[in-house]
Amino acid sequence: MKAVAYTRVSTSDQSTKRQVNDLKQVEGFQIQKVFSENISGFSKSMEERMELQNMLKYVRKERIECIMVSEISRLGRNTRETLTLIHNLEEAGICLYIHNLGITLGADSEKDRIFNKLIITIISDIARLESENLSYRIKSGIKNRKKEGLSTGRRVGSIESREKFLGKHKDIQKYLVLGRSYPEIVKLCRCSMSTIHKVKGALAEVGEE
Repeated sequence: MKAVAYTRVSTSDQSTKRQVNDLKQVEGFQIQKVFSENISGFSKSMEERMELQNMLKYVRKERIECIMVSEISRLGRNTRETLTLIHNLEEAGICLYIHNLGITLGADSEKDRIFNKLIITIISDIARLESENLSYRIKSGIKNRKKEGLSTGRRVGSIESREKFLGKHKDIQKYLVLGRSYPEIVKLCRCSMSTIHKVKGALAEVGEE
């Protein structure tokens, strides 16, 4: 199937390389072009994300059959926007492959489409709530530390601040919230057990502040 890959990360410290590699290994798709951008999917609307818009224009112009993403949150964390985009793609006859769910929207029966849309709605809402909750906890923690006269930046001798560390591992945080086991998260995120432990510990510290 003729396809394009769309990848996105939220911070400049992150890379889309893993997403691209995962999508290129999927059988049955011939990726014509990869579109990648570094921009928040929570604070920016789909219209403000230029690379996403360029990808949508390219797909229609070149008669691409499918758009590939590593997970639904790469498209956006706004449930309404995401569902509207999926609906527009369906009307245009363009499929959407979601790697972590292993499903291709638009290539199934009507019954499957209804079930898959339900999954997408739930996952999108979880991603949005997770992002909002994490943002609130980090801001609240920073505010409390400032009130106590404590440093909110990098500790002396540390490699990076806690906020920066958590920002690099949002995928691990998501799967922890979903209740996935450590072995599952290792496979899904291609990380080590120690990294998962560190992320969980950092989240616990933020929650305590």
